[in-house]
Amino acid sequence: MSRIQPLEAPWPGWFADAMAKVMPPGVPPLALFTSIASSERAWTKFTAGSLLDKGPLPLRQREIVIDRTTARCGCDYEWGIHAALFAQRAALDDAQLAGSAAAKIDPLLWSEEEIVLLDTVDALLDRKRLDDGEFGRLRRHFDEPQILEIVQLVAFYHGVSLLCGALALAPEPGTPTLPSKEFDHGHS
Repeated sequence: MSRIQPLEAPWPGWFADAMAKVMPPGVPPLALFTSIASSERAWTKFTAGSLLDKGPLPLRQREIVIDRTTARCGCDYEWGIHAALFAQRAALDDAQLAGSAAAKIDPLLWSEEEIVLLDTVDALLDRKRLDDGEFGRLRRHFDEPQILEIVQLVAFYHGVSLLCGALALAPEPGTPTLPSKEFDHGHS
């Protein structure tokens, strides 16, 4: 149960319209969505920052960044959502999902550019910056719109992880939890 009273059905029009766009027919809204939507302003600001639309990164690269970010933040809730809903479409296998949550990046699981993505997430979360060498590696594999998207994904999903932890959201039914708690800093 969320620490903030979630929005309850019947949904106001603005929320019903949003859910019709993001949730499969007949599937109730996620607890994260109903919790944030308890404040229309919070919902508007949250969705304005969302990056789940078709952007400059392929789905697989986007999901690698999201999975690593939420794993590093110890966010079972959001990592599980993405593992359940996007991993198969992003061609991420079980070993790669587990690898997204491992402290040490296994180079046998990832391509060179995917290792750069994982290292970028780690640097941003550890130091809140990229040094010249790290940025140069990123630039060798990604163009400027993609680089901005990568950094924004890390920032957004770090924020999502903070929301989930502050609200103490339990994982959605049927979603996996992090296979490793190597990065768990008390976030849920």
